[in-house]
Amino acid sequence: MANIYRKRIFLCSAALSVVAAANPVGAQTTATSNASHVDSGDAEIIITAQKREERLVDVPISLTALTSDQLAAAGVTQFHDLSQVAPGFTSEQYGDARAGRIMLRGVTSQQDNPGKQSSVGVFLDGVFLARYGAATGELADIERVEILRGPQGTLFGANTAAGLVNIVTRRPSLSGVEGFVEGVAAEHDAFELRGSVTGPLVEDRLGISVSAYHVRRGGLTHNATTGRSVDNLRRSGGRAKLYYRGEGFDVLLSGDYLRERSECCSAIPVAWTPTANVFGVPIVSLIPAGSPYSRQTIQNSRNLNPNSGGGVSAEINVDVGDHVLTSVTAWRRWDVTPISDIDSLPLRLLDDFYIDQRHDQFSQELRIASPSGQRVTYVAGLYYFARRSDDLEILQPRADAAAVILPGQRGDTTIASRLNDKSYAAFAHVDFNLTDRLTLSAGGRYTREDQDVDFTQTSGNVAYASLGNRQQSRRESQFTWVANARYSLQRDLNLYASVARGFKPGGFDLTRLPNFNNFEFDAEKNTNYEIGLKGNILDRKLRFSAALFWTDYQNFQAQAFDGLNLVTRNAELFRIKGGELEVTALPTEGLTLQFQTSYTHARYVDFTDGSCVPGIAPPCDLSGKRLPNAPEWTLGGSAEYRAPLTAALTGYGRIDGSHKSSVFYQQNLDPYAFQGPRTIINARLGIETASGLTLEAFARNLFNDKYVNFVYPSPLSTGLYVGYVGDPRQFGVRARYSF
Repeated sequence: MANIYRKRIFLCSAALSVVAAANPVGAQTTATSNASHVDSGDAEIIITAQKREERLVDVPISLTALTSDQLAAAGVTQFHDLSQVAPGFTSEQYGDARAGRIMLRGVTSQQDNPGKQSSVGVFLDGVFLARYGAATGELADIERVEILRGPQGTLFGANTAAGLVNIVTRRPSLSGVEGFVEGVAAEHDAFELRGSVTGPLVEDRLGISVSAYHVRRGGLTHNATTGRSVDNLRRSGGRAKLYYRGEGFDVLLSGDYLRERSECCSAIPVAWTPTANVFGVPIVSLIPAGSPYSRQTIQNSRNLNPNSGGGVSAEINVDVGDHVLTSVTAWRRWDVTPISDIDSLPLRLLDDFYIDQRHDQFSQELRIASPSGQRVTYVAGLYYFARRSDDLEILQPRADAAAVILPGQRGDTTIASRLNDKSYAAFAHVDFNLTDRLTLSAGGRYTREDQDVDFTQTSGNVAYASLGNRQQSRRESQFTWVANARYSLQRDLNLYASVARGFKPGGFDLTRLPNFNNFEFDAEKNTNYEIGLKGNILDRKLRFSAALFWTDYQNFQAQAFDGLNLVTRNAELFRIKGGELEVTALPTEGLTLQFQTSYTHARYVDFTDGSCVPGIAPPCDLSGKRLPNAPEWTLGGSAEYRAPLTAALTGYGRIDGSHKSSVFYQQNLDPYAFQGPRTIINARLGIETASGLTLEAFARNLFNDKYVNFVYPSPLSTGLYVGYVGDPRQFGVRARYSF
């Protein structure tokens, strides 16, 4: 493996050297309407968090904005990496591509159930990405990422009750060719290749951009039962964009595609009781020594994670007098067909759980924006969204299960569902500049949600009932709103206060083996109260953002693992309170210091239908208990120093750290499903040439901190808990040439 590793480093460096030799002089970079290029911490950051261009310091929302340069400096290349650089934000995958969480302020979206909508919305160039797995891949050719906290339903819709992530990709250049090619070689047989090029087809009129990536990594886990290395990664994708700027209008066409063929992810024994057993047979002797951090699974079957998807979109902006009329039309699709060994044991129980999910969506937004700089400015629009989700799940009991509990019964249980979801909305947001210092804002959105589901469960096994067919519909309407005030203490120092109402539609539990008694769950509503202070002071050498918030949720959609499924129940009242702080300082030439932290106190106020720890009959009263998956504290920071080594060579070093306090992974606060505090340190050291070449050595998880992302009781066993272990330490090198 060492030879392979050295060969890939050599090939990566050689390829970039050829490109560098062929392009000795870089072209000038031109700004576009969505630009936020930042070369240093004292530059202005322009964002579009409120559907128009604004300075970051002027937006009365708790948010983190990260430019392409900031993402690159922190080594952020995948969506999950954002957890390291944004306070109160977590994104982690466990299991196949459907399974994982995106969390803001303690509230998470776990979306392996196609009948449940998100709490944290993800938007790509203004287009909502409805499913978790379609939203959490590579951050390819990115201009900036905006992470907004708290309800954002007025301008972005019903799937943003806890906040949203707004991903903005680069627009094609209309003057001059520019781009980059980058290669990474690292431990664990890892290799990454990325590239992008953009330039004009017609000077100042028509531009094109093309980007692509390929990422692969060897297995991180040893299967003690089969002897194989598992949990590898194979992912490729790309994007193409065409931009036309005419007289009084412009058109942006975009298409992207993703394909993944990974063998992932294997559950590992994490915790167990002394009497852990399956059907009365002790299993402690089967657990490898050093578990879970020896990274050994005992499953006797493979976990496959094939998924693919992409979409096309068209954005048209037309000048109507001094207003701008914008149309955003998009179609997207995401398919995922995982196969899992869900019993997590070396026995032939539930070895090949097959899933085939296909998600198609279409969206259309039409909005008009008034000119900026007026006493009254506004944005108003109409929105339509349609989604169809087809889900086929086949549960296959194997020989050992049949021999122990179901003699002669090995028939498959098949679940098939189709969900059609349509959303209609009208919205408006108005800013009143009462004085040069005081701005009052208000906005509202009326949303109608129509959902129709056709569900069938048939079973060839007496252990699982054939529930037959059920057709059901939901119709609900909701008005969400926001009101805030911003007072400018000085040009770059703003104080704000805000109240916002959020909403997430109800849905259906379309997971494996549902119970028709709990087939449907209600919509949730939340009200957020927030005050904040933002500044860019001391001659732009100190930038900060601070916020305090209090959020009440009614009918909160709480999820719990029932031994086989994640089921959803409504908690009558749930409350979160806390705060966030971000600071960037430039104390001396070449030195940049960053610090961020969040505190989240999340508790059920009234929840009498909660899950229980093993041995206690449900339901349990969880009122007053903390929310699972939600660390009370997150902290992060970085220190970067850059200095010229010669007239044409700059050296730099950077260290990043992130810390999360302890969490329970199950709603019942089971002490076996627990993760203590964890701290991840990353470091990088490199050089840059004036001609655009960067060479870098890096370390991810430098001190090899060991932790688990998720823990749950192993299905069919008693006293065994399995989970997914975070990535180990990795050393590597990166080479990049920009032109």
